[in-house]
Amino acid sequence: MSSSLASFSEQLATLTAQASESIVAIHARPRFNSSGVHWSPGVIVTAEHTLRHDDEIVITTPDGSKHQAELAGRDPGTDLAVLRVKDLAIPVAPKSAVVAHRAGSLVLAVGRNLESANSALGVISNVTGASQTWRGGKLDQVIRLDLTLHPAAAGGAVIDVEGNLIGIATDALSRVSVFAIPLTTVERVTSSILAHGKIRRGYLGAGLQPIVIPEHLKSSLGLTTSRGLMAVSVDEDAPAGKAGMLIGDVLLELDGNKTDQPMQVRTILAADSVGKTLTARLLRGGQLVSLDITIAERKEN
Repeated sequence: MSSSLASFSEQLATLTAQASESIVAIHARPRFNSSGVHWSPGVIVTAEHTLRHDDEIVITTPDGSKHQAELAGRDPGTDLAVLRVKDLAIPVAPKSAVVAHRAGSLVLAVGRNLESANSALGVISNVTGASQTWRGGKLDQVIRLDLTLHPAAAGGAVIDVEGNLIGIATDALSRVSVFAIPLTTVERVTSSILAHGKIRRGYLGAGLQPIVIPEHLKSSLGLTTSRGLMAVSVDEDAPAGKAGMLIGDVLLELDGNKTDQPMQVRTILAADSVGKTLTARLLRGGQLVSLDITIAERKEN
């Protein structure tokens, strides 16, 4: 038994050491540093909430050397920020093409505190599908972790016991759980930030209010849902108005997805929807109507 435990312990230490070669310490807040993962050459991904200022960001690499980092952009919605660092001579974090996430699987959250790596062992407690965060961003998958995250490990790597990168560690998307921000979300957000300096989110231009659809209409039209979103306001110069949506229309589906709550619409628009034409299925005057709506970019306040 002791031999097996010693072997398992050695394996965890080896995995931590290997993962930490691609992790830097980031100095952009008081008291604690945070961690960042070398995502692609010269590009560091970290947890957005740990960056308290945009300028004079310094990173420490595994050999203890310090480098200036430039903020490429941040997305509070997914708690991701992207940094650019010149002449960064550390390995890019290896990524597996396909990683199956299952509740109960062991994981390590690996970060860096100055020159020293830090690690926390835990399990995946729950895995669910795509969801919108309370900050307004879209996670392509929700991966909840049962572990205690050291403050300096926020923004670090979450790996499985094979050393596969699962995602970026954060404790800012839930009051009760640490999350691994999944690789598909990191890739999508990072690509958008590097290309545009921000996440482009879609805009419909209609005020929507949840309503219950009368049972007789549901039955006569063969609807599978009893709820929809009524348009209580429509901007005629916005995508919905230009496509012909009217006040009183009830949105049943958008892009093939049911729309029972406004958050579902925001989740659809949070994806790469800008410039795309999405089909809206509406209830209008007791009849089903379809509109093709070309989504515009939401202007930030």
